[in-house]
Amino acid sequence: MCVSSDFCESNLQLLFTILEKSTDATIRSNIVIALGDMAVCFTTLIDENIAYLYNRLSDPDPLVKKNTLMVLTHLVLNGMIKVKGQIGEMAKCLEDEERRISDLAKLFFTELASKDNAIYNNLPDIISNLSGSESKVDEETFKKIMKFLFEFIDKDKQAENVVEKLCQRFRNAEGERAWRDISLCLSLLPYKSEKSFKKLLEGMRDYQDKLHEETVYKYFTEIVNKGRGQKLQKPEMKAAIDEFEGQLEKLRVRGTESQEVEQKAVIATKKVASKRGRLLNHYEVLSKIKRASVPTQDN
Repeated sequence: MCVSSDFCESNLQLLFTILEKSTDATIRSNIVIALGDMAVCFTTLIDENIAYLYNRLSDPDPLVKKNTLMVLTHLVLNGMIKVKGQIGEMAKCLEDEERRISDLAKLFFTELASKDNAIYNNLPDIISNLSGSESKVDEETFKKIMKFLFEFIDKDKQAENVVEKLCQRFRNAEGERAWRDISLCLSLLPYKSEKSFKKLLEGMRDYQDKLHEETVYKYFTEIVNKGRGQKLQKPEMKAAIDEFEGQLEKLRVRGTESQEVEQKAVIATKKVASKRGRLLNHYEVLSKIKRASVPTQDN
């Protein structure tokens, strides 16, 4: 298949079908390696169908998964295929139970970080892939993966932009798990200048109604502590931290009070509904008694 592009294009789907359906791990593993060779010859053909290769990162066989990760590492780092949204699947390998796979994934992302803004540019896709209640990654695993990746976000400008983008994510975040994931990511950023805290203040309208959640609030207090821990603080930095902390506490109290009011309203509504249900049952019983007491007339 590496000899003729026409032959490769005609039979590629058959190869992908075998890759997806074969029960033999050795066959799947060999096809993965062959696809890596074909990508060198026919880059566009493989790049257009790269999802089939990424799918093998979820293969139940460790050898298939390892070979897939090795092939993708080679193709991505050498610029043979574009880094796409599926890179989140490679991030999952950072916490794989197989040590060889997790070590290989760490090597991949370390090398990827040496390329211009590669981690920074793909971070939103990785977070989207791994975050939220529908993700197959549990919360603790997500935390470990993000801790590793955020080590590569060390430029002030990058950190400021990520703060802004993460705050905007709160707008469409559904469920407390998603809130906690975003808050965790915010807490992992370096806060070396007042500009990052100003971004947090500007985006506060997007997360102010989430601060009643205990873990979310904890992550935001960690941000304050991280900012105060910076050496040689400028007056502007200290002022920004003080303002952020003050607003944070104020909104926390307001959010907690709102939650208590909502909970009381829900309880009151349930009580009214329950009482109404009992009254309806009472009226139904009386109605049945009345109907039963009315004498029937013989024809």
